Amino acid sequence: MIQSRADLVQIMGEPAVPMTAMPESWQRIAEGHWLSEPRVYAAMAQVFLAKHQQGHVLFLERPETQHLQAAYCEGNGQLAWEAVTYFGNAFLPESYPDLEQIRQDVSDSPQEDDRQSLVNIVADLFAELGYDVPSTFYWTFLHPLQRTDLFEVRSFRFSEQDLAIARQFDAILHGGYVSILRRLIDSVSSRYGYFIEHGCGCDNHLAKLQPCDSAFSYKIPPEARQKTLRAFFWSILEEYLLFEQRAATRLVYADSMNFE
Repeated sequence: MIQSRADLVQIMGEPAVPMTAMPESWQRIAEGHWLSEPRVYAAMAQVFLAKHQQGHVLFLERPETQHLQAAYCEGNGQLAWEAVTYFGNAFLPESYPDLEQIRQDVSDSPQEDDRQSLVNIVADLFAELGYDVPSTFYWTFLHPLQRTDLFEVRSFRFSEQDLAIARQFDAILHGGYVSILRRLIDSVSSRYGYFIEHGCGCDNHLAKLQPCDSAFSYKIPPEARQKTLRAFFWSILEEYLLFEQRAATRLVYADSMNFE
């Protein structure tokens, strides 16, 4: 439900949806202790929802777009609600993968060594980031385990197998390009001889594994951790909202073209 301006509250001088009007998951997160900054993350979700429900975006600051405000708020307000609802559920502790069970599931399977390495990569990422990234972050990188060939490349938009998870995984992979976080991901995966790759635009697909030449070590500087993970969270909210507004074309992926 879109909140009226009169119903909004202020957080650090910015409009925010009241906590009582947020999805139940965020009320639980705000009172919980498994995130390092539960109240900050909840506040960001409150502000994100208010900004899109009320049209607090640069596009609507143009004089020639004022007549579009109601339509923007209705459409993007709904998409923003979907984003905060999805990630609220994704931050709940029961949503995170059981890595030990997954290790057992991939034992004695084709490409077992590679699959175990992928589980190890995700386990190391969890050791670094814990619950401060949503469970979808880990499920995104585990997803290739669902494929017959671990190294298969698929397009989000045009893969029937992945349509159900494309929106949330695309948000994670695009948001993961926050530079410092990307360096951490690559550093962890390189320990096991791989890079986890995601191509944008001309090669848009789910995470894949590629052998890498050598390992390197990188840690997020302690003084940058909070801002890096907050920026990642805000980015994935935006990417989740925008996913269904983006057009895609098979021309990007065509191996040959016939214009007759």
